[in-house]
Amino acid sequence: MRMHPDVLHLTLLLLFTNLLQPTYATAKFTVKACVATSLTDSCTLQTVGTKIVAQPVDTSSTKCEDTVDQKGSVTWADLILPVGKVLLVEVQTKVASQTSGGGFFVRPSRKTREWGKPTVANKKASFYLADKGQFSVEFASQEYWQAEPALSFDALMLFVNPELVNPVPSGATVISDSDSSALVDLGPNKNYVFSADNTYDWGADKVFKVHDNTEIHFEAGAHVRARIVQTEKKVENVLISGYGTLDTHYDLEPDVVGVSDDATHQTIGIYGKNIRVVGLTIVNTNPTCAAWGYCLNINANWSPIGVAGDPFEADELQDQTMPAPTYKTRQAHCQEKNMDDSDNTNFDNCPTSHEDGQTVSFVKCMTWQMGQDGINAGKYGTVENSFVRVIDDAIKPWDSHGVYKNITIWQQALGWPINFGWWNWNQPDLGTVVEDIYVIHNHNWHTSAGWPETASGQCVIGGIYGSGSVKSGYKLKNIYVETAASCAVGLEISKSAYSRHPTADGCVGSIVGIEIDGLFFDEEFKTGTGYGNYLSGETSPYGTCTGDLSGEIKNLKISSNVAGRGLLVSDFTVVAGVIGLDLSKAVDGQAVGLEKYVLYEGKNTYVGAGAEVETDVNGVVVGSVLQCLERCHCDWSCDCVVWDAVGGECSKRQGCAKGGVGFDADADYDVYVRVFGDGVGGGGGGGGVDGLGEG
Repeated sequence: MRMHPDVLHLTLLLLFTNLLQPTYATAKFTVKACVATSLTDSCTLQTVGTKIVAQPVDTSSTKCEDTVDQKGSVTWADLILPVGKVLLVEVQTKVASQTSGGGFFVRPSRKTREWGKPTVANKKASFYLADKGQFSVEFASQEYWQAEPALSFDALMLFVNPELVNPVPSGATVISDSDSSALVDLGPNKNYVFSADNTYDWGADKVFKVHDNTEIHFEAGAHVRARIVQTEKKVENVLISGYGTLDTHYDLEPDVVGVSDDATHQTIGIYGKNIRVVGLTIVNTNPTCAAWGYCLNINANWSPIGVAGDPFEADELQDQTMPAPTYKTRQAHCQEKNMDDSDNTNFDNCPTSHEDGQTVSFVKCMTWQMGQDGINAGKYGTVENSFVRVIDDAIKPWDSHGVYKNITIWQQALGWPINFGWWNWNQPDLGTVVEDIYVIHNHNWHTSAGWPETASGQCVIGGIYGSGSVKSGYKLKNIYVETAASCAVGLEISKSAYSRHPTADGCVGSIVGIEIDGLFFDEEFKTGTGYGNYLSGETSPYGTCTGDLSGEIKNLKISSNVAGRGLLVSDFTVVAGVIGLDLSKAVDGQAVGLEKYVLYEGKNTYVGAGAEVETDVNGVVVGSVLQCLERCHCDWSCDCVVWDAVGGECSKRQGCAKGGVGFDADADYDVYVRVFGDGVGGGGGGGGVDGLGEG
C-alpha cells in the first residue's frame, strides 16, 4: 500500500519514538508530537516515549567532590524531522516547582523565537520546532539560572534529528546480549546492529573493539551499557550510527592496554581516519564517585598507541618536574611527534584533509562528574549539529584544522564550554574554526571563585595552556550565551599548568592570532568575587624560550556584545605577556528591532489592566529599550513588556490584550506588545493546539 507523504512522515516519527520507553525513573514530563507542513498547520498529536537520567552518584550518603553539587535530571526524547516539514510539540511538566509563571523558554532561543506563536498554560505548552537541533524546554524564569537551585533542575531536552542517511544494512549481524566476554571484536569488513529488543547490560564493563571497514548501527531505542574503542592501532572507514544510547555504567578494570588504560577511558575512543559517529546519545551513568572518562575522543592528541604490558597513565602528563619531565618514548598515532618529542614516521590511516577526517554529527553527550569531558574530534575532525552537557570541558578544539559548528552546550558546575587545551603533544596547532555555538546555560559560576587559582574564572572560552605547541590562527564566530555566566574569556599560559607537555627546555607555546568574531551575552556577567575575564602569558619563561615559545598571547581579537556593550580592557585582569589585544563591540545580526513590537506610549499594563500575568512583579533593570525587547523575545510566554525609560526597568507580561484594550494611561511608562507570525500583537493563548488546558 502506498501512503500519502504526510502520513508516511508521521508514521516514521511515531514508529521511531514509540520505541523509546522510560529507562531510569518515573517520567517527569509528558511529550506529544506530530509532523506538520508549516507553522500554521495542525496535526494529530501522539505520545512520544522519553528516557530520563539523573545524577547517578548517591550524594545523600557519600561525599563526592567530583559531582560538584550538580544534581537534577535530564529527560529526553529523540524525534525525526522529515525534510520540508515542521514538528508540532506539546509538553507538560510534572515537576511541582515548574510553572510558566516566571517564563517559558525553548532554547537556544535565538533559533526558536521566530517559529510562530506558542500556546502557554501554567504547566503545559504547545509550539512548533521548524528545524533540526537540540532544544531545552524550560518552565523557569531567566533569573532562575543565577541561583543555586539551578544545579538541581529537572531538564527536558528534545533532540530533533534528520532521517538517517545510512540505514541498517540488510544482513547486518545482530550483536548478542548474552555474550559474557568482556571484550568483543567488531570487524573488519562487517556490519553490525544493536537491537532495540535486546537488553545490553552484562553487569560489568563491556568493550567493543572496532576494526577496519566496519559499520555499527543502533536501532532507535537501543540502550547499550558498553564502550567502543580502538587505541592499539589506527583503523579506517568506521561508521557508528543510529538514534540509540551508549552508556558507560560500570567501573573499568584498571590498566588493561587497549581496553581500560587511560587512553581508552572514553565511551567512544578511536584512532584512525574516516571515522563517522552519527545520531548517538552518549551518557555516563556510573554511580561510583570519581569515575572519569570522556564522551568521545577521536585521535586524542595527548595519548599514544597502546603497547601490551605498558599501560599509558594520564598523570605522565601531570609531572611537575622542572623545567620539563623526561617523557617516555611512547609511539604517536597521528601526532607529528611521539610523546618524547622524537619524530613520528608512521602516518598510515591518518587523515590528511577533511575528505578523510572524522565527522561527528547529531551526537548528544551527557555526563555527571568531573573528568567526564565532552567531545574532541582531532586533526581534520568536524563536530556539527551536536549537544554537550557535562561537568568539565565541553568541546575541546585542541588540534589543527578542526571544525566545531552549530553546537548547543549546557555547561554544568565546572569546566570551560570551549576549552583551549592543556597537555597537547608538541606539534603545530592551527587553523581550527569554532562557529555558531549556543551556550544555553553555564553553571560554572558555582566554582569559578575557587578554580582556576588565579583571578580568572572558568569563562566561556579559555583554559590553562601548558603545551609546547604553538596555537595559531583559530577563528571563533557567533558564540551565543543565553543565561548567567562567569566571564567571557579566561586564558592563561603556564609552564606549570596542572596538565602539561612543555618542550624539553620547559617552554610553552604562544597563542597567536586568535580571532573571536561575535561573542554575545544576553545578560551581564553574574556578579561574584574571585573570578573574571583574565589574560596572562607565561609570567617567567626560561631564558631559552623565545619567539613563539615564549608563552605569550599575541594579537588576540575579541569582538563582543555583553547585553548591548562591548568588552573593554578594564573588564579584564591582564597580567603579563599579552601583546596586541584588540577589543571591539560586535554588531548582533539577529538583534530584535522595534518593528517586532507595537508601541503604546504613555501606557502601563498589569493584572486587571490588560494583562493576565505579571511575569516580573518588580521588573529588571536593563541597558536600553532594545535590551528589554530582547528579554521578552527569548521568552515564549512573554506577550508584552512595560518599559520605564527613566529607571531603565523592564517588566514582562503575559496575556496582553490585543489592541492595548484595558491598558492604563500612565505617562511614566510605555508598553511594547510583541508581534508574532500572524502579525497581531498580544493576546494570550492562540496558535498551536486550540483550547490547550491543564489536563
